Amino acid sequence: MEYNPYDILSVSPAASKAEIAKAVAVAMKQKKHPVDIIAKAQKSLLKPEERIIADYLRPILPTIKHFKYSDLSALLQPALKLILLPEFDGLEQAIAQATQEEYLEREPLPISLSELFTKGMTACKEGQYPKAIKYLEDYCQGCTDHNSKDYIQAQMWLIKGYKMGGQLERAIALCQLLSNHTHPQVKTWATKTLPMLSKEASHV
Repeated sequence: MEYNPYDILSVSPAASKAEIAKAVAVAMKQKKHPVDIIAKAQKSLLKPEERIIADYLRPILPTIKHFKYSDLSALLQPALKLILLPEFDGLEQAIAQATQEEYLEREPLPISLSELFTKGMTACKEGQYPKAIKYLEDYCQGCTDHNSKDYIQAQMWLIKGYKMGGQLERAIALCQLLSNHTHPQVKTWATKTLPMLSKEASHV
């Protein structure tokens, strides 16, 4: 069953990024939904083009509360009318803005490698996984010393970011690369982590 991300995180369509982040933390604590479902909901509401879809598909009619079988008074209420709009006002502008923001996400951030590395780790620790992925991907792309300690740590944090951000396939692919690393400790870590990622992916 496909759930609306607003229902998963229990937030309104007007929720800000900060409110969404707080809702994710609460949802993780309550454990009403699997971690990957919560991560996908967060990703959907943080990506403008996916949030438009979530807004459009969110039910317009209020949820009908359960009532006792002996009480049929609810059936006497006048039926609600569902009015379908002929067009979605501002849809073209919203799509254009979302496309522009997605393009900017692909552009390297204008900060140093050391800042990318630090901000990436910090964002990952704070549960801001989309932001962490952006920082760490830019760092790994710009770093030329693939055997350095920071580069290896960035790859490990990126695996966690992919996993918690609902991108298990990327996490597995990167972990497979590290499992062939020349450094014995890195290889051991990746070899132990890979089966756990594969097992989690099989349940998605």
